Amino acid sequence: MKRSILIRAGALAIGLMALGSGVAHAEDAWPVDPGLGGIGAPVDRTGYVLMPDQPEFWNPAIGIARVISPYGRTTKIVCTGYRVDTSCWQADRDGNPHELKELFNTTVFGSLATTPATAIFIYPGMIPGS
Repeated sequence: MKRSILIRAGALAIGLMALGSGVAHAEDAWPVDPGLGGIGAPVDRTGYVLMPDQPEFWNPAIGIARVISPYGRTTKIVCTGYRVDTSCWQADRDGNPHELKELFNTTVFGSLATTPATAIFIYPGMIPGS
C-alpha cells in the first residue's frame, strides 16, 4: 500500500513538472541579508534541499525543505528562515531569482511533529494559476 502511494505521489510530481511553464513574476528579487546577527539570513541551499527524484524526498521523517522545480539543482536555490526554511527563491536559466510558492508546510503540526518542520516549495507557474 505504501509503495502505491509513493508511485502516485511521484506521478503527481512529474505531472506538475510537465504542466509548468516556469513563468514567474518580474518583480522577484533575491532576499535581503539582515546583516550580522540578523535572524533568517539568506543561505545557498542548492545542494541541500530535497528534489522529487530523491527517495528521501518522500520520507516525511527527514526534516529538510523540499523543492519541485523544472530546473532541479541546475540553478541556485536560496532559502531564509530560523531553524527551518520558511521562504525559498530559485534562479531561472538566466540567473534571475523567482520566489518559490509554498505548496505545503508541516509547521501546522507544531510540537506534534517528530522532526523539524519542513515545507514543500514549488517553482511559480508549475501549477496553472500559481
